[in-house]
Amino acid sequence: MRIGFATTEYVTEKNFSGGLANYLHRVAKALLSLGHEVHIVVLSEIDRSEFEHEGIQIHRLTLGKIQRILNKLSQYHISETLQCLDFSLQVYHNLLELHKQQPFDIVQFPDWNACGVISSLLLPIPQVTRISAYRPVWMEMYEDSCALDEQIMQCLEWLQMRLIKHIYAPSYTLKRLLAEEAKITHVQVIRTPFYLETSDCDSSIFNEYLQGKKYLLFFGRFQLHKGFHILAQALPQVFEKHPDCHAVFVGLDVPSSLAPSMKEYALSLCSNYTERLIFIDRIPHTQLYPVIAGAKLVVLPSLIDNLPNACLEAMALSKPIIGTVGASFDELLTEGETGFLVPIGEVNTLATKINEVWIHPRLDEIGQAAKLKVQEFAIENTVKELLIYYDRINRTI
Repeated sequence: MRIGFATTEYVTEKNFSGGLANYLHRVAKALLSLGHEVHIVVLSEIDRSEFEHEGIQIHRLTLGKIQRILNKLSQYHISETLQCLDFSLQVYHNLLELHKQQPFDIVQFPDWNACGVISSLLLPIPQVTRISAYRPVWMEMYEDSCALDEQIMQCLEWLQMRLIKHIYAPSYTLKRLLAEEAKITHVQVIRTPFYLETSDCDSSIFNEYLQGKKYLLFFGRFQLHKGFHILAQALPQVFEKHPDCHAVFVGLDVPSSLAPSMKEYALSLCSNYTERLIFIDRIPHTQLYPVIAGAKLVVLPSLIDNLPNACLEAMALSKPIIGTVGASFDELLTEGETGFLVPIGEVNTLATKINEVWIHPRLDEIGQAAKLKVQEFAIENTVKELLIYYDRINRTI
């Protein structure tokens, strides 16, 4: 098949932040390995160019002058909306041009930022939307007022989901959420292809900061929906009970409604234990994997999530995980068997669970069970299911 993907982020770009980019890279490489032709159309800071990356055809698009002019006229009140529409229009023209050169069998869009909304109206190619999050519920976790720009973006994403009739999601949690909140009931569940991206590891970060330490690990953006603040609030109870415990945070520090810096927020809450907090900026997988492998425990107390890469990566590296019930972790973790679960947003319950798990006698065994569980996401299972789905769509159009 000749398959096209449009996205606002990919691993070839400086601005990529994680989930979507890493997912697309994994699925594109998996499809390529099975003999399919893959094209990625991506928003970039680099002027329009085409090149090959690991056998995948990359097509870079930059935002145009019209978007910048309209931003000035609107005094930047709807800048995200204008960026979305600008990129969505360019995606349509680029995919149409590529389709005329040689027809695509199918193209896939993410729901986030609605980069397929114009193509859903005009592009004469079979299309599918992969839902990674339902924006209205996701944005509630930021506890900010919903500005006009955000309201329009939510409408555009909703419109794309309505116009592109073929929709799939990686988790049953998200499928249920879409049915309850958006009244979209025709969502297929197809698991995300997963594998550890490299065996060529660089232990320099681990050796410099973590050698000889016992630590729990949180990795990902320091955001409210990831439950960063819940873990930060729970840590003083953990540090008091376990003098040998350190907490390591790897990822991008971001502002929130709680504080301009979530790193500083955690440090202020743990002011008596700052020497036991270790913060590491975003690092590539080659350096991240040794940090994960060296952890005693991974803690991911998300308020909302969708089978996050962090959970899959930790499981694949045989780490026991504490996740949250109702945020998709319960589709992967069985209490006391492949991991541990706590209610969403309960600080004291999380602290108690960490304290219990820290001295659990079967952590290694549970980590090995987690590694076996994540093999359900192997390429031979998930990509086969995705291709069957693509083929069914292609035959019905």
